Amino acid sequence: MPPKHPATCPAMLLSVAKKTRKSLNLKVKLDIIHRHERGEKTNSIARHHGLTPFTISTIFKSADSINP
Repeated sequence: MPPKHPATCPAMLLSVAKKTRKSLNLKVKLDIIHRHERGEKTNSIARHHGLTPFTISTIFKSADSINP
C-alpha cells in the first residue's frame, strides 16, 4: 500500500529536523566524572549540565580514556 502523503509534503519536511551535536570540553567531562564518583545521581548531573542521562552514562563509561 502506498504512503498517504508523499515525502516531499511540506508538513513532513518540517517535522524531520536534525539535531545538532554539542561538543563538551574536558573540564565539563571531568566534572561529570567526579560528580558520579562522589555518588551523585545521573539524572541530577544531567539536569545540571543540560544533557541527557544517556550522555552522562556514556561519558562515565569512557572515563578511563578521559582522565588526564
